Amino acid sequence: MSEKLTIGIDIGGTRIKAGVIDGKGNLSGQINEPSHVDRDYTELIEQLQEIVKHYRNISDSEIAGVGLAAAGLMDSERRVIIEAPNCASLVGNALPDDLSEKVGLSVVMDNDANVMAVGEGISGAARGSRHYIALTLGTGVGGAVISNGVLIRGIDGGGGEIGHFPIDRKGPLCGCGARGCLEAYIGKAGIRRYINRNHPQFKDIGLKEVNQFAVGGDGAARDVFVFVGRTLGVAVAGLVNIFNPELVVVGGGVAAAGELFLKPLRNEVNKRTFKAYLTSLEIRTAELGNWAGVIGAAAMARF
Repeated sequence: MSEKLTIGIDIGGTRIKAGVIDGKGNLSGQINEPSHVDRDYTELIEQLQEIVKHYRNISDSEIAGVGLAAAGLMDSERRVIIEAPNCASLVGNALPDDLSEKVGLSVVMDNDANVMAVGEGISGAARGSRHYIALTLGTGVGGAVISNGVLIRGIDGGGGEIGHFPIDRKGPLCGCGARGCLEAYIGKAGIRRYINRNHPQFKDIGLKEVNQFAVGGDGAARDVFVFVGRTLGVAVAGLVNIFNPELVVVGGGVAAAGELFLKPLRNEVNKRTFKAYLTSLEIRTAELGNWAGVIGAAAMARF
């Protein structure tokens, strides 16, 4: 890797996070601000331009490129987001090409879950692992599969859409338009639906506050995370049977609950997975928190 700096920008449904990394993957200069992804596309481009300009102004080293993480399906040949349930303004726009033209730098882009997986592999919970699955739980549910050190992609450059792994053919409607997706159950809206139906005393507070109640021993709050863990465990068990990884890394806001959801997750996987695959399997939370996507995107810009 070059010793020049690269910029990583993680475009989420509600927030944009950014930073720069050096050749060793060290992150600095973090930005965390409201995303303009729900506004006109030109406003999003302007926001990204300002972020690049900011880093150019404060950095002593040369900026060698920009990596973008976006929540959506991407046509890697055309470098266009083709579907994004939570970031509709991205769809149909060649964001990396448009931004590159504005800032005069090479710009790469990938699915937010893919770059989270790369980030955790570089300097996070999956350091040294060559066979792992990375999951991120937030507004939606993202995922990526690394096999023998390689990010698995399909014929269109996509795949790894674990949030849209169907777990119930008659389940609730998902943002993607299908029914019974994993995301429809444990994405932000799905968890909120579960809370409102089963624990209405929490209907006016955020998941972070529910987590605090759970840590304090509240049984109803703990049930929310048991639900998330068991539901995720159904999908993870299927993925383990298919890919036989050595590690499953779970990140995103829900991961802050730690063992409150990891224990039911592991229990569900243990009941549903080939016993031979369990001997080499570990499930743990991500280490880079909300910055895995930034680190992974910036790392991709170095290759």
